[in-house]
Amino acid sequence: MLDSEVKNLRHPAEIPLFIICLLISVFIYVTLMTAPLLYPEELGPEYILVVPAAIAFLSFVSGQTYGGMMANAIKLSEKQFPELYGVITRLSSEMNFKEVPDAFLIQEGGMINAFATRLYFRKNYVVFYADIVEVAYREGDFDSLEFIVAHELAHIKAGHVTLLYNLAIFPIAFVPVLKNFLWTALSRAREYTSDRIAIRLVPSGKKGLIVLSAGEHLYKVVDYEEYLETAISPEGFWIWSTNLFSTHPVLLRRIRAINEDKPGRIF
Repeated sequence: MLDSEVKNLRHPAEIPLFIICLLISVFIYVTLMTAPLLYPEELGPEYILVVPAAIAFLSFVSGQTYGGMMANAIKLSEKQFPELYGVITRLSSEMNFKEVPDAFLIQEGGMINAFATRLYFRKNYVVFYADIVEVAYREGDFDSLEFIVAHELAHIKAGHVTLLYNLAIFPIAFVPVLKNFLWTALSRAREYTSDRIAIRLVPSGKKGLIVLSAGEHLYKVVDYEEYLETAISPEGFWIWSTNLFSTHPVLLRRIRAINEDKPGRIF
């Protein structure tokens, strides 16, 4: 997958929202770093170190997360869950990655999730919770799992896990109003982007999102066409407000977007 294809699949609101976050972040960084120079008696010199401190904090968190995976998770390979690792390898090649990201499997008390991130200054990696992998190994549905894998790798392909990207939006997460509206809106746009990339690579994996709602076993019993009818029905205020404060678009909107081949609504 070429970068030009990713550009076309990226949600139209993602870049504008990112630029807004970037500008606000730069303002916050500059303000914190220059305030001690303008008001030396009120503020200490430690504020000048805000950017290095942010880099150090993000790097520490990324290291701790990676260390937790190395210590407690199962690292996938050609011998450990080779079928899943083969999917990761193939999709990494289709996305033109220079190297295959590390991948881990971990049990998280029945939670159904997966995520992609980066050990800063080293390499990208993906984590799959055990229950979501059961979709393939117990239900025999590798298409749905492939969609989930493609979605996580898409975050890497779209640049969502890099240090610079996260530095650009880092301060927004600490400003209540901005976090509740702007930061979450950007997060929803990123999820739509990754869904669009994933469905382009794995068009047979549309039911992968249903797993998030019905679980890794019962999702196969869900009448998908009936669910689509629900997805296109009027939302109402409470669905709209739930979406507004969420880091991920509500599932109805995500499924509607990939089935209609549209970007999906942010607000």
